[in-house]
Amino acid sequence: MLAVSALLFPVLADAQEPLQARVLVTTQDRAVLAGELAARIDKMTVRPGQKFKQGDLLISFDCAAYKAQRATAAADYRQADAQLKSQQRLFELRSVGELDVVMAQAAKERTLAQLQLHDVYLDRCKITAPYDGAVVQWLSQPYQIANPADELMEIIGSGNLELELIVPSSWLSWLSAGQSFQARIEETGSVIAATTERIGADIDPVSQTVKVFAAINGDAGKLLPGMSGVAVFEPES
Repeated sequence: MLAVSALLFPVLADAQEPLQARVLVTTQDRAVLAGELAARIDKMTVRPGQKFKQGDLLISFDCAAYKAQRATAAADYRQADAQLKSQQRLFELRSVGELDVVMAQAAKERTLAQLQLHDVYLDRCKITAPYDGAVVQWLSQPYQIANPADELMEIIGSGNLELELIVPSSWLSWLSAGQSFQARIEETGSVIAATTERIGADIDPVSQTVKVFAAINGDAGKLLPGMSGVAVFEPES
């Protein structure tokens, strides 16, 4: 294991030599979208590899049954509203008691709650993009029946990028949050400035390494999640 570590990381014998570690571009925005209804998938509008913008439609369901149930709930609400108004007029004429009005009011509130519940169901008939990004893979197909919690699509965001490094745990003697370094990205050939932001909470006992997360300073440019390169730390004088 010591021989492997020596190949991956420079030995700290010469404090004046730059220290290097592999770096990976990652994103905080990654999700597996799941259904919340029992319904047939009507459309999956963005294919794997394609990009999307925040708010774009990603998945829609056939919700004809939910629309019919909502229409029934709306009719019940209108009926309860009319009944309440009638009871209120009769109460003013002393033809019914206060309890009749209270019961009519409760009936209206109950039907309103049912109507609002059906509106929630209809809102879940479409899944829109929570951020800019791209589709990684489809986990279901159009026209399949989706049940609640079924995984449908994996997406990854193009924003909120950060760098992930795996460094020797011995670096913790001098490495801390807020430390600046440069990273050479192999896919683009660019050199970006970054600042360490978080240090992993545990050390791998086998490799004696720890994860470090860093913020990218300035515009991320053409960086994409999954790109990799080398982080270079200049020794402090």
